[in-house]
Amino acid sequence: MENMKKISFLFASALFIAGCSDSGEETNSQTADSSENEAVDSQETEDNGEDQAESDSNTETEEDSSGDAADNVDASEESETESDTAVYAGAQLNPNYFIDTHIISQPERFYLAYAIERDKEEAQTPPKQRLETSLFENDPSEQDILSSYTELTLDWPSLTIQFDQEGNDLAATSAQSVLFYDALFGISDLYGIEDITFLSPDGEQRMTVAERTVDDTINVKDERGETRGYYAIYDKELQETLFIPGGELEEPVVNESGEPLSFPETIEKMKSVEPDTFYSTAIVEGIEIVSSSITNGVATVQYTMNQDIVTEADRIVFENAIQLAALDFHAWEVRLINDTLKEKRTYPLIGQ
Repeated sequence: MENMKKISFLFASALFIAGCSDSGEETNSQTADSSENEAVDSQETEDNGEDQAESDSNTETEEDSSGDAADNVDASEESETESDTAVYAGAQLNPNYFIDTHIISQPERFYLAYAIERDKEEAQTPPKQRLETSLFENDPSEQDILSSYTELTLDWPSLTIQFDQEGNDLAATSAQSVLFYDALFGISDLYGIEDITFLSPDGEQRMTVAERTVDDTINVKDERGETRGYYAIYDKELQETLFIPGGELEEPVVNESGEPLSFPETIEKMKSVEPDTFYSTAIVEGIEIVSSSITNGVATVQYTMNQDIVTEADRIVFENAIQLAALDFHAWEVRLINDTLKEKRTYPLIGQ
């Protein structure tokens, strides 16, 4: 009996220990599962974070790439714009320009027309010599007053004319007097001369020349007036196109505000004339002005031309008129850019 109790007790204890052992394993299993789940969740969170970071990084990289691409496009466009004229064939013309004048007779009056010619020789001629040549060869007085009785001194932009004779030797008719001073002031202005002083043989600043008494320094611009723009007239005898200043033809030389036309305004005005005039525009049909400007003494005109209707002679007339127009602004040089022929021509002007 006693042995049966011991056996029963031992059996119960064994059951109790087995139950505790199962409960511990179950608890440990749950804990392990929980830890494993947390580890998985943590790993997923980290993976998602890395994926998100990678995604954000890719997005930023794409945006940066897009921005760089846009910048590259802009830079490319700017580069193309800057190189538009950089690849044009360029030529700098001889700086030795000379001004010629011719008298145009019309029923109401005489006009003084101008031409600009460039020396074909490569050797350069000093500005003073070119000014003297232009003045002496285009003196309309019968006595050739300037070449016969004067000595010129140039201290640019001032010109001094010293006379060695007085009286009848310097006389002229009324018509000759007008043309004499028109040529003197016009040619001088186109060489950048701003003032002229007459001196008598004794060095006195008082002279009577071509029916006009001069006793003070003459301001060339005041004498000549506004001369914006040049218009073409073909001389059949000379077989040459000449140019008359807009101011002489009563073409507009001031804008709506009463200010002298700017260089771009002048070029725009030169494009057309009223019908039934004895002169014409030098900017013929087929030549289109793209842009015009003058900056720091450099005048620039960019244009296109229809090669089917614009001849080389038309182009020369156009470019000569632009040179004269630029000289009225005392430009140091004028650059003519032909977009059609991909050419740039540089014409040195005053003082060069």
